[in-house]
Amino acid sequence: MVTAAWAMPVAWIAVALLSGPSDGTAVSSSSIDEDQRWGTGVRVLRAYGDTPLIEGDTVLRIDGRTVEDWLSDGGSGSWSDGDAPLYEIRRPAAEIDHEIDIEVPLTRYPIGDAILANLSTVSLAPLLLGFASFAFWRRPGSAASRSFLAGAALMSGGLTSWPLGLGAIDLAGARGVWPQLVGEGAFALGLGALLLSAVALGTPPGWLRHRPWVVPAVVALPYGGYLVWVLTVVNRADDQPDRLQDLVTVAVPALAAALPAMLLVLVVTYLRAQDTVDRLALRLLLLAVVGGLAARVLLVDLPAGLGDAALVPWEILGPPLVGAVLCSVVVAMLRFRLEEIEPTVRRALVQALLATLVGSVFVAVAGAVNLASDTSFDAMVAGGVVALLLLPVAVGLQRAVRRLVYGDRAFPGRVVSELRRLDPLTAPEEALEETLRVLARRLQLSYASIEVFGEGGLDQIEASIGEKRGRTTDIDLVAGGATLGRMRLQVAVGRDPFGPGDRRLLADVGSQVGALVQAVAINRELQRSRQRIVSAREEERRRVRRDLHDGLGPSLATLAMGLDSARDLLDEDPAKAAVLLGQLSDQTRAEITEVRRVIDGLRPPALDQLGLVTALRQRADQHNLAGDTTARDGLAWSVEADDDLEPLPAAVEVAAYRIVLEAVANAVRHSEAGSCAVSLRRDGDALRIEVRDSGVGMPADPAPGVGLTSMRERTEELGGTCTVSSAPGGTVVTVRLPLGAPSQESTR
Repeated sequence: MVTAAWAMPVAWIAVALLSGPSDGTAVSSSSIDEDQRWGTGVRVLRAYGDTPLIEGDTVLRIDGRTVEDWLSDGGSGSWSDGDAPLYEIRRPAAEIDHEIDIEVPLTRYPIGDAILANLSTVSLAPLLLGFASFAFWRRPGSAASRSFLAGAALMSGGLTSWPLGLGAIDLAGARGVWPQLVGEGAFALGLGALLLSAVALGTPPGWLRHRPWVVPAVVALPYGGYLVWVLTVVNRADDQPDRLQDLVTVAVPALAAALPAMLLVLVVTYLRAQDTVDRLALRLLLLAVVGGLAARVLLVDLPAGLGDAALVPWEILGPPLVGAVLCSVVVAMLRFRLEEIEPTVRRALVQALLATLVGSVFVAVAGAVNLASDTSFDAMVAGGVVALLLLPVAVGLQRAVRRLVYGDRAFPGRVVSELRRLDPLTAPEEALEETLRVLARRLQLSYASIEVFGEGGLDQIEASIGEKRGRTTDIDLVAGGATLGRMRLQVAVGRDPFGPGDRRLLADVGSQVGALVQAVAINRELQRSRQRIVSAREEERRRVRRDLHDGLGPSLATLAMGLDSARDLLDEDPAKAAVLLGQLSDQTRAEITEVRRVIDGLRPPALDQLGLVTALRQRADQHNLAGDTTARDGLAWSVEADDDLEPLPAAVEVAAYRIVLEAVANAVRHSEAGSCAVSLRRDGDALRIEVRDSGVGMPADPAPGVGLTSMRERTEELGGTCTVSSAPGGTVVTVRLPLGAPSQESTR
């Protein structure tokens, strides 16, 4: 199909152009422009090869007969290569047009010269075919790509209507008007195929198959525009040339009907589309079509209507504009990276349309001034173009000078962007020094320093570069509402100091450096926390190993030796063997107790069996009911908890269990209290623990013991807080542990 799509227009153009002799001209064919009607003569719009005719000539007679005479006879002239009919023409001159007679030799159609003279227009055909072939190659089964390829081939065949259209001799019977009519008809049919492609692109697969009437209706729509045109002008022309010219004018009415229909189809399908990708594809198509039409109107048609020429000649604007539109069409058909391409095209199109609109307004104003005064229109347009070209140069030069004098003080985004690229995972001193080097280079500083206060768990750090001379500009480093430190900056000698206009820059820099300081501090604390976790894990492993090696290991070895001895005594002295087995049984029970103690050191089994609240209440009951009152010093303790407290994460359960027992143990040993109340409840996303005794309280300057240190370490491991304070009537331990997602074990 791709080969046929390329071969068909090439073969048709060759047949149409070489079917008769040519006088090397291309004359006006469309009757839209009243100045180019055939009734009073045929204007030469293009001249190719060695013809003596030139552009602008008006052919009045050929071999003594007018164009009307020739057409009234049906263009019955018989011409061949080598003939030299006599042309009577009117040639424009500087002062007055004059009529002359010229013999014009007839030759084969100068295809090469015609293509070179209209290269920008002719190149649109292979451009259209190339994009359509690529879309079909990638999506051969798509109705949209097939219709697009067919439309490209048919529209390329329309070159025989323009610019490779009729010559003056064709109206006198050389080739006749059939190449013109067929070319324009093929162009209209190609428009119908493109319209069908738009319909297929905006509808689900198989939609056209279930509605067979849609295809002929859509393809025939451009011919509907032509039919309206014919019915409108059928009674307008009084002579044969004008009537024939009206009848062969097909492409323009078809285009006038097809373009609004295509826009309507795209808008309706876009509004009805549900899938995001489909909406992006249709919106890209709408942007491409509307943008292309707007560029054509604003840059070519509107300036040509107001002045003498287009702002940008179509020969220059056409290929890149059509190429951009076709590229957008193919991207939409293939759904290729629409999330990235569609917004880029939309932004570029908006900027281009704004620039085009401004340029068109300028041209319109220049045209109005030209009509109202003697000022040259060309001079004003040239001055405007030069000003537009020099404007980016002036802006760039201004920025370069400002950067040379002030550094990047006028561009806060650049400074902040480079600060964001700094790595907070390096050593704190190195990170801060690199920050200062960046600021000194970007802001042209002679001195810069950063001081971290060392509050809120942060280390006190100081870093500076350069030498301080005189007064500095101080900036507080704030992050999360807290002031972490202070930065001092001093501009280099000979540079303007910071002023009110630099407030935004200093605020942005302070915020970014504050965030960097916070990140550095958090990273250091994270490293320390990891070290503490590793140390705690290794200490726990060492304890377990010591318990197993020093306690359980030798005991099991002794038990094995005792069992060997009992086996030897079974035959010799059964009574003694029985006594020994009884001793070994007691020893085994003791070892089981030791194993349970080791396991309890890892994670209390009561937490898995009973849960945190019940396990603590069981320990309280055991303590309160114990017979040895001296050991518990007369203290009784109780546990209160919310009903919705559990389940809790496993790590929080263990930490809470250990902390409560340690706090109660401290109360037993030091508080001289008679009672102790433990309260557990949820506080937002944290577990709040409160242990309150009725004892003597804490001393004025307490020394941290093992118990308090253990509670604080367990709390900090989970990112919580632990406070110990004296209240009227005793001591209060308050712990807040953050809650994560409950573990599977804690929810069973």
